[in-house]
Amino acid sequence: MDTRTRPLVLAATLVAVLLGTTACIPLPSPLGPDAERLRTLAPTAAPTGAAPSDGGSSDADALGDAFAERDRFFEEQQLPRDGSLLVAVTPAQQAFIAAQREYIESQGATWTAQEESVSLALAADACETAILNGHDVDASTLEAHVATSPLFAALIPADADEATRTAIEGNLASTMVYGAGFLCPDDSVDWQSAYAEVYGY
Repeated sequence: MDTRTRPLVLAATLVAVLLGTTACIPLPSPLGPDAERLRTLAPTAAPTGAAPSDGGSSDADALGDAFAERDRFFEEQQLPRDGSLLVAVTPAQQAFIAAQREYIESQGATWTAQEESVSLALAADACETAILNGHDVDASTLEAHVATSPLFAALIPADADEATRTAIEGNLASTMVYGAGFLCPDDSVDWQSAYAEVYGY
């Protein structure tokens, strides 16, 4: 199953809030070459791949199963979908945010509730994409995700020059992939491989 153009439930609900409070959040990149130490903090797991087909399921059934899994994921993560700012509530989210905050502050930046919300939204969005793609994530999945993400569109200034846009996109993708290692660790290896292929880290 391939749903490269997929609904971004959490991302779409946050865009209005983000646009009302900031034009751009250039989050530092925890997956960048200068932060090898933080890579070891994120849990990783071998990719599980898509669930084997029983041969009798239609594409509609598989898609329905993926949406049901996505809904379970959001329920388990306790992430509101009403546009309010996100706050880390689960142990995995709290571990991610603690590591992300440490990294951002170590770079001389100030941590705010907005950074927490954006970081969680980026990570959850990556997990949603992995679920809706049957846990089949590669470089093309990452590129399509970034190209169609309302969060990326909202956080990268439309009038930024190419170098600035590329830098911000890479930082956001880094935060997204790093966070996915906490929120959906079974997809972490694939997301990291895709990130390395697309961004060269």
